[in-house]
Amino acid sequence: MKLFQQLLVAPAALGLMAPLAANAAEVNINDVASYTTPGAEVSTSQFSDVIPGDWAYTALQNLSESTGCVDSVYTEALQSGQSLTRYEAAALVNACLEGGLASANTDATRLSAEFGTEMAILKGRVDGLEYKVEELSAGAFASATKMTGSAVFTTGFVDTNANNDNKLASEYNFQLDLNTSFTGMDNLYAGFEAGNQGDLVLDSAVRNTYLNNNVVTETNEIQLHSLFYTFPLGDFEVTAGPLLDQDDVISATTSIYSSAFRLAEMPWASAGDTGAGAAVSYIADNGWNGSFNIIAQGASDATVGAFTQEGIDLWTASIGYDADNYGGGIVYTDDDNIDTSFGVGAYFRPDNFPTISIAYDQLSDGDATDSSNLLLGFDYANPFGWTGTASAAFQTVDTAGTTTNNWEVYYNYPINDSVAIQGGLFIEETAANNQLDTQGVVVETFFKF
Repeated sequence: MKLFQQLLVAPAALGLMAPLAANAAEVNINDVASYTTPGAEVSTSQFSDVIPGDWAYTALQNLSESTGCVDSVYTEALQSGQSLTRYEAAALVNACLEGGLASANTDATRLSAEFGTEMAILKGRVDGLEYKVEELSAGAFASATKMTGSAVFTTGFVDTNANNDNKLASEYNFQLDLNTSFTGMDNLYAGFEAGNQGDLVLDSAVRNTYLNNNVVTETNEIQLHSLFYTFPLGDFEVTAGPLLDQDDVISATTSIYSSAFRLAEMPWASAGDTGAGAAVSYIADNGWNGSFNIIAQGASDATVGAFTQEGIDLWTASIGYDADNYGGGIVYTDDDNIDTSFGVGAYFRPDNFPTISIAYDQLSDGDATDSSNLLLGFDYANPFGWTGTASAAFQTVDTAGTTTNNWEVYYNYPINDSVAIQGGLFIEETAANNQLDTQGVVVETFFKF
């Protein structure tokens, strides 16, 4: 490392070290007169500054002109006759010696002997600073790594008209996201989560905010749920990894409904299955986009493997178009269990009016028991001048001939950029005989960091 080159371009660092010269004698008028007398060989160590007229100042000027080893900032200072501290002069001499430009120069030899003490002190101080920086760096993430996280507290009442529910209950969810770039164009993503809050349930077509009833994740241990790497390849973006989420690598946007409460679009075509896999996507400048991905859910088991008869291999293709205020897309998914899903959706984002999203999803399992899902969602930011977002959605689900209708209304109020409170209610009606409605009132607090 060029030790004093950093000091030369950072005068402030030298200023911090200047107090080390506290033992230098104060300048008085008689000393200055003797010091500047032509031919006098008074050592500059008697003074706290190196001033124009003494042999050391002149030698530094000559060294700067003959070798060009002095930083341009200090070259201008020398030419204009500005005084230097002894530590600044020592740093200049060392910079010339490190560059090898002045090793045989007589002035450099004399200057090195004159400022040897200051040069040694500076080297020791900077070595100590470098060691501390290395210690700090050893315990920190790389500068290209960004960590973000979130936490959700969910509290409320859910009434399924059973004898053992409709009591106050609480759920939680905690998530950490790590994104690392190695080239500025790529990204390594790792996602961790813990909690007992349900996520989007594939067969029920709703997000399970039933408060500890049929939850998907119920553990206090932080688990790695996603791990994949994305990089550009020409005009395409390629993603691959051992824990790739199918819905994370679909380029088409079929809905912009917030889906932050209970209902979500396309529970089958964009199911979010995870496994080892790869994806490629293309986004054109004119708004069109397309993607293809394949997920091998049995790849982590050597007795099952990827792309075998024993495993489940899922592939998904999508095409979409996005303009400034509207867009939509089509998603098709197929797996080895003969299940196929087809989804289509569109959205409209008018000015000063709620956004509108509509998405249709159909699941075919090959035995004439097809299922369908239709979602209509609205988001209204800052309604009537209020702060926050009001959302509402209607969803109808036909599962092998049994129809379920869902309604939800909720309001998200941001306390600040990192904390928000959300409250809402939902109703689920099932057309089956003797099937009671489910109703819930839920309040959630969201934290982002």
